[in-house]
Amino acid sequence: MKINIAPSLVTTRFAKSALALAVLAMSFTACKDDDNPNPDGGGDGGGTEKAFIPTKDKSYIYKITDSDGSTGDMITKILSTADSAGMQVHTISNFIRENEEEKTFKSKAYAKGGTTTNELPYPVAIKEMVNEINDVAYISDLKITGFPQYQMLENNGKVNSPLTFKGDPIKLVLELEIPVGDEGSVLGKLEARMTHKNGKAVAEETITTPAGEFKCTKWEYSYEVYTKFETEVTDPEISTEVVNVTLWTAPGVGVVKTIEKGEENTSTTELRKIE
Repeated sequence: MKINIAPSLVTTRFAKSALALAVLAMSFTACKDDDNPNPDGGGDGGGTEKAFIPTKDKSYIYKITDSDGSTGDMITKILSTADSAGMQVHTISNFIRENEEEKTFKSKAYAKGGTTTNELPYPVAIKEMVNEINDVAYISDLKITGFPQYQMLENNGKVNSPLTFKGDPIKLVLELEIPVGDEGSVLGKLEARMTHKNGKAVAEETITTPAGEFKCTKWEYSYEVYTKFETEVTDPEISTEVVNVTLWTAPGVGVVKTIEKGEENTSTTELRKIE
């Protein structure tokens, strides 16, 4: 019996999507730009304390480049700001254009008590991944746990400032019916888990991109992607990949650059223009 979808195809799809998710998540990790000379105070895009949140009324244009040669573009901006419980909560949009496909991911961010909190946009992104799997197999059951997910950064952005995550690991379980041509289908199961590892600021340094020169905080952290795929006619295929993330943030800009390194792929996101 020949199965039209290999276990490695499913796990590769999930791993690639997970790598993309982390790039998106880092789009919401911002700080402030050299236009604001006070590194210890000032606006957070409209708030009451310094925060790692993009400046209002500006668009940040990025280029995404993968080691396989594929490229994409991303535009980040604050859509709206609302008062909630004595603080300003910002709705942030990331518009992604890659491989002739366009997607928009939204998230919330706010600052309180010297910490910037970013609500990560994984539910929408996982929906996109599920749509990809639906192209090659029927999903008969889907369970997702681990939401919401939050990323928290200490606002001073000095060396050893913590970058932490709040929330249980994201877990995804899919029951699949996989077509096998004229012979019908076989049952399969995909289990996946993404676990963030806390990180910290490791340096303060100046970097140059096509958008200009920026004084940045350099952060490092990692996340682990575990996948297990099996069918009623194949043995389980299990893989675990650790992805190491380095990102540079600058005052009033947000993310200036990120580099994500997995076992087989490296993805770089770099600020190209501010409008």
